[in-house]
Amino acid sequence: MAQRRMGTSGSSYQQLADSINELIGDRRECPCGRIHETPTRQVLIEAGTIEQLPDVLAKQGLAGAGLLVADDNTYQAAGEKSSQVIRGSGRELDTLIIRPEPGQAEVQATDGPVELVQRQATGADYLLAVGSGTINDICKLAATRLDIPYVSVATAPSMTGYTSGIAAPLTGAIKNTIDARPPVAVVADLNVLSAAPAPMRAAGVGDLVSRSLSSTDWKLAALLRGDYFCPYIATMVDEADRHCRAVAPEIKLGQPQAVAVLTAGLILAGVGMKMAGTSAPGSGGGHLMSHYWDMTAPARHRQRSLHGFQVALGDLICAALYERMWPQIAELDLEEIVAKRMPADDFARETYEHYAPLIGSEPAEEVARFAVAKHAEGEELRRQLELVTADPRAFWTQLAPLFTSSEELKRTLQESGAPLTAAELGISEAELLDGYRFARRFRDRYTVLDLAYDLGLLDELRDEVLATAE
Repeated sequence: MAQRRMGTSGSSYQQLADSINELIGDRRECPCGRIHETPTRQVLIEAGTIEQLPDVLAKQGLAGAGLLVADDNTYQAAGEKSSQVIRGSGRELDTLIIRPEPGQAEVQATDGPVELVQRQATGADYLLAVGSGTINDICKLAATRLDIPYVSVATAPSMTGYTSGIAAPLTGAIKNTIDARPPVAVVADLNVLSAAPAPMRAAGVGDLVSRSLSSTDWKLAALLRGDYFCPYIATMVDEADRHCRAVAPEIKLGQPQAVAVLTAGLILAGVGMKMAGTSAPGSGGGHLMSHYWDMTAPARHRQRSLHGFQVALGDLICAALYERMWPQIAELDLEEIVAKRMPADDFARETYEHYAPLIGSEPAEEVARFAVAKHAEGEELRRQLELVTADPRAFWTQLAPLFTSSEELKRTLQESGAPLTAAELGISEAELLDGYRFARRFRDRYTVLDLAYDLGLLDELRDEVLATAE
């Protein structure tokens, strides 16, 4: 294990912190042809940063009245202290505690809480989001709709969304990603983050190390479909992933410096998604599977698990799929694949019939439209697959620098304390199989799941691949 380490957690943190400081508040032209912007202007990751909140607000020019938004748990973790510090500085601050809606066991990022924040924030000059994934998504959307800034007070190093330019709410029954403004500042108090429950830290590792598979899928989509891809961002996100993997055992123990590495990596990955203008650098096939399990959990009477745990499970599956699929590509008959392709109408019908009992008729129709949008046929399918089948080994050399093996992923997740099987997450064998087969259909994002389906190998390899998740 020592051979895999890149040095002390202190040096890893400093390298990540330097990268963050170089990018925040920046606007630069990139060789990829785009201009990258990072609206977040300040990031504090150290012990006691909550005490600095008045200075942060002043530095960001946030005067007037604020609204602090938290849930019961995050208010206890950091909200009450944040409120005392800000009010103690003479500032005006109201507080909104969001609680689960009727029939829900926990707060979810749906229209109800977002609209509640909007109503309560009438007259507010800024929002203070005290929480992790859900609270930040709620405040991102509310701040975007209200056209006011917000500051994020992190309570757990559990996800990459703090600085990303998207939110992932449940819109009706579909898990969407929506453009939303990032916070102008992130305040991450290591006293709070190190005390977060161990599963939250492990979930953060699961979400962060998924960058490797996501970037591999991102590059795959660029090569096959001409989707936008930025090597600089992919390399930057890979830096965050590698530093996190090096200190996974210390993260499990809650060692503050290792938690700082994880937090900085999560923030840097979020910055990368914002710079790219797409969630693709951090959301590949494993994320689609996680979103599928979220969307279908109510119909199956199952509690959703932590996002990072579900993503980690999905990524283990996708890594195994890459590994088992690639050696077989050279033996495939391209003309036979094209000839056997399911017609688009039948594909849409099959998709609808699967989703309708789980999420309802209208949402299932929307999913079917997404599915058909990337269902190539005939000459289009032949042209696309020829890029892979003509020389699979040469094609793989373009993906390999971004890829992390299933063995390496599993080792990192084990070291962090993350669960590795569907059973540990309460996901049944049927749900596991359905996520593998149908998650790719609800969003127009091309991943390894799509390539395996297009090559006719998704079902053929399913038993072998899914065995890695059982």
